[in-house]
Amino acid sequence: MLALVERYFETIRQSRIDVDIIDVLRDLADGFGFRSGYLIEYSEDLSTALHVLDSNASRRGWWKDYMARGLRASTEVISEMLGRGGVLAFSSARFTDPDDPMLAFARQYDMVECTLLPISHDGKLVGVAGFCGAATLDLRQESALQLLVYALFAQVRTFRNIGVVTQADPLTPREKEVIALSADGLTSNEIASQLGMSARTFNQHVDNVANKLGTKNRAHTVAEVIRHHML
Repeated sequence: MLALVERYFETIRQSRIDVDIIDVLRDLADGFGFRSGYLIEYSEDLSTALHVLDSNASRRGWWKDYMARGLRASTEVISEMLGRGGVLAFSSARFTDPDDPMLAFARQYDMVECTLLPISHDGKLVGVAGFCGAATLDLRQESALQLLVYALFAQVRTFRNIGVVTQADPLTPREKEVIALSADGLTSNEIASQLGMSARTFNQHVDNVANKLGTKNRAHTVAEVIRHHML
């Protein structure tokens, strides 16, 4: 099993921002035969998803709605389901009615077939990792994936972020201009004047890039854009 997991551990340890974790989720999904992966950190009472990272960008809007509205009808249901522990594989067989609206929803977001790995701490459910697609894992692969998910979750918690971050969209041409000029050391007002925009608009562009990456401030955003070769 060591050979199966060791190539991921160093990447996890070097992860600094949410997008790094999303890259690992994508690589794990590919390596274990899934299409995509996501990671959720729950609030203590399970009523809220605090932090969601997803390698499938198409689910971004739904996750934000999920967090804003608390779409889970019952915390008891999810607690009971995930409280079983282990690796939980779900297929279309769980939908007995072909007209079930939840089936249509699951198809829309590629969640019909998925594998869930509950994450617990001190006997309490604190999060879950999900991998979408049909993949058959042997016991060695299940153990390896559980180990990697816990390592991934532990690293994410050190970021102390909240919100939804998915696979990063490419920067727009304007966002690239803003970040490039920021990297050159220009002030907000200087950049805004050079690009013919207000300082408020400039700051909004920086915030948009930060949201794509899960970074904390302007300097952090500029550094991570450069590190990820996004310019």
